[in-house]
Amino acid sequence: MIDVASVADGLHAGLVAGGVSHFVYVPDSVMGPLSNHAERDPSMTTIVCAREDEGIAIAAGLFVAGKKAVLAMEASGIGYSALILARCAIQRTPVLIIASHGGLLGETFDYHGATIASGRGVVTGLGIDHVVLHPADDAAEVARLALETVHGQRTHFVIFVPPHVMFPGKGA
Repeated sequence: MIDVASVADGLHAGLVAGGVSHFVYVPDSVMGPLSNHAERDPSMTTIVCAREDEGIAIAAGLFVAGKKAVLAMEASGIGYSALILARCAIQRTPVLIIASHGGLLGETFDYHGATIASGRGVVTGLGIDHVVLHPADDAAEVARLALETVHGQRTHFVIFVPPHVMFPGKGA
């Protein structure tokens, strides 16, 4: 069984290997361990946002400035951000998003159904490529390859991290 330290460590290692200089995030209980890693990493500038669309705009602006950024948030924020995601896609200013709750398995609370529906609906509707991280996945390699895709193809990409992957055996 995978533990929270290895998932957060792996994602962080992949972001470092991919050259991320800026970690933008909206505080989220599932993404907390990853955000904590970024906050402690002197090689990453962290930017805390109040809104998800604000985070997307900041990450896209960093791309324009030649920086590599990632945005961490809850999947419902993707639902709130359809317009800015569409605008950035048309402008070819891509964003890598790591979002909690986008999976279908292991979501223990019914109120996360809206989170999943809004996030996955926007991702599907805008044709944004995505993966759902599974316990057996190499989180570092998934993050590194996602960055390579974002910057090589100038396209958005989402890594969904369900709570049961970040916190095995617990609902979140």
